[in-house]
Amino acid sequence: MNNKILGFINLHSKTATIFWTTLIAGVLDGLAAIIVYGVFFKYNPIQIYQFVASALLGNEAYGGGVPVAILGLFFHFLIAWVASYLFIQGYPKWSFLRMNKWMVGLCYGLVIWGFMNLVVIPLTKIPASGFDVVAMISIGWHMLLVGLPISLLTSAFYVSLEK
Repeated sequence: MNNKILGFINLHSKTATIFWTTLIAGVLDGLAAIIVYGVFFKYNPIQIYQFVASALLGNEAYGGGVPVAILGLFFHFLIAWVASYLFIQGYPKWSFLRMNKWMVGLCYGLVIWGFMNLVVIPLTKIPASGFDVVAMISIGWHMLLVGLPISLLTSAFYVSLEK
């Protein structure tokens, strides 16, 4: 099976598809966070990933330098992996995921944002924050840059199996 996208993304197996969806969604999400949080709050990338690590470490994360930022980056990609894995595993089982890959991807991004912000983050050491313009922008980037790539690449993989 030759299922190359953009000439280099080879979706030859479920494992490869999970890898590529994790990498692409994780990188796009991370870049969006760096841009948006840099513009609105003047955070640099180290501070952004220390913030992610603060979910586990609390305020101590901000004094941990680069090692803690790397831990936050690991958590970030772990979350992207879980989102990719669940979608790819569910795709053949749940027919609604195969209805319209574009709409499903946008909706999946919204679900990811909602689950993270309404379920996961309240269970961590990250203090509650309000719903503001940054939250609205974050919803948009999760829909476009996280959910959509996961859906499109997963669809491409499963369609290639049918050939």
